[in-house]
Amino acid sequence: MRLKHALPLLTILILSLILAACGNDSPSGETEDNAVGEKQSGGTIDVAFNSEPDTLDLMSNASSPTRDIAWHIFETLVALDKDFAVQPMIAEDYNISDDQKVYTITIREGVNFHDGTTVASEDVAASLERWQLVSSVGKTASNFIEEVKTLDELTIEITLNQVYNGFLDDMAAPKTGLVIIPKEIAEEAGEKPLIPEQLIGTGPYQFENWERGKEIVLKKFDDYSQREETDWGGLTGKKEATLDQINFLIVKDPQVKLNGIKTDLYDYAQSIPTDLYEVVETTPNTSPVSYINGYTMMIPDKSEAPFDELKVRQAFQYALDKEEIAQSTYGNEEFYNMDGALFDPSQTELYSAEGTDAYLVHDQEKAKELLAESDYNGEPITIMYSNNNEGYKRISQMAEQQLEAVGFTVELEPYEWATYLEKWQDPSSWDIVTIGYSTRFSPNELGFLVQDKNSSGWYSSDRWTKLMNQWALAASSEERQEILAEMNQTVSDEIPFLKIANETTLDVMSDDIQEYDAWIGPRFWNTWKK
Repeated sequence: MRLKHALPLLTILILSLILAACGNDSPSGETEDNAVGEKQSGGTIDVAFNSEPDTLDLMSNASSPTRDIAWHIFETLVALDKDFAVQPMIAEDYNISDDQKVYTITIREGVNFHDGTTVASEDVAASLERWQLVSSVGKTASNFIEEVKTLDELTIEITLNQVYNGFLDDMAAPKTGLVIIPKEIAEEAGEKPLIPEQLIGTGPYQFENWERGKEIVLKKFDDYSQREETDWGGLTGKKEATLDQINFLIVKDPQVKLNGIKTDLYDYAQSIPTDLYEVVETTPNTSPVSYINGYTMMIPDKSEAPFDELKVRQAFQYALDKEEIAQSTYGNEEFYNMDGALFDPSQTELYSAEGTDAYLVHDQEKAKELLAESDYNGEPITIMYSNNNEGYKRISQMAEQQLEAVGFTVELEPYEWATYLEKWQDPSSWDIVTIGYSTRFSPNELGFLVQDKNSSGWYSSDRWTKLMNQWALAASSEERQEILAEMNQTVSDEIPFLKIANETTLDVMSDDIQEYDAWIGPRFWNTWKK
């Protein structure tokens, strides 16, 4: 589901002045002579950005605040188009051997880095080495990579130890995919996150400045090496940087964002609470922007009591009325969807509803029974969330009420985003974490199911590991559908997390922004400001 974006045409100056004087926001009576369809170059866009990222290292960090800024700076060897299909990006082309174990990839000639050097096979090889160390999907792929060779300056050969049908998907991941950076930087950074001086990519915009707590500034990369495909979209094809500068301004208060849009302080505001949609719709000279954005969830810490016990997790599941939580959190039904699958219905090759029958179970008496049968003794459980996100706050507050109604003792712990991420690493800091994961494109990207990590609440499952191995070798859509159904069922049975609802993000932009397409997050190439 996407909302309609209606962008008015620019009228001739005199008509604009007359309309403005009359207080009329919509031009009328336009002719061929006064309708302007030409792109204008230059200008600055000020973006009211919701959360300050912990890092801009797109290869190592899977958070949305990192992605939404960093994908202007960095690009991957192959990338997803608007229909989620893998296409070349920095690569010119690729060939897969008959036994499906050897990938020969040709790099486009003359792809410029922001430091003035050009991409060569040695940069790709070094980036690939680092990717296997720092990326969640890269670590998975490393289990299948046997050898990497640079055949010549623009050709690299990757040999796998067995068939791995998810390899291209992993390299193309919008988060933690195979980002290409200069060899020297890849080797120097190693497993550490990139520091500002190392933020050198090939994207249409380049890193300029980061004032912590205030703003991140990107500038147009004048020597950007553009692809020509205008119909690919997504993260590949033609990218045109028409703006001189993008300022990502850290603004957390939704009302401040809306007021800033109204007064032309901001051109774009991210993550507006969806119950303010009617306000956005009736605000002059603005348009709502929406896009699928994964789903919200609550993840219990399974490394220690009480949620190391399945009965306590089952009580947790029966206690929550997810429909009530979603209605309270999102308000407008246009912005959420009650669906228990691991992927969005629009992702036809990844979606299966099989195995999700228990998604909406809600029975307070059953929850009380399970809790009474368990070892839970009434000790306080801590729900941790980031107070930068209104949705996380509302979900946590509703869950507190529902859990206490069946016998849990609950304490809420809100933190600023950076502190929240830090405390997430320590199991003693929380029992349940409320979080949202943006749209993913492979089971390998489901960070909330990665084994024995804080992101999954230290989930450990032989059953899930076996399914991941099956996924790596699955060759047909039919096989994958069977595995996806069993993945859904495994989550239902083992309860590593509780999914709340699929969400659609609401942003708002000034009508001065033209030809804008958010896809799965804010992107400011191929758009311009009038």
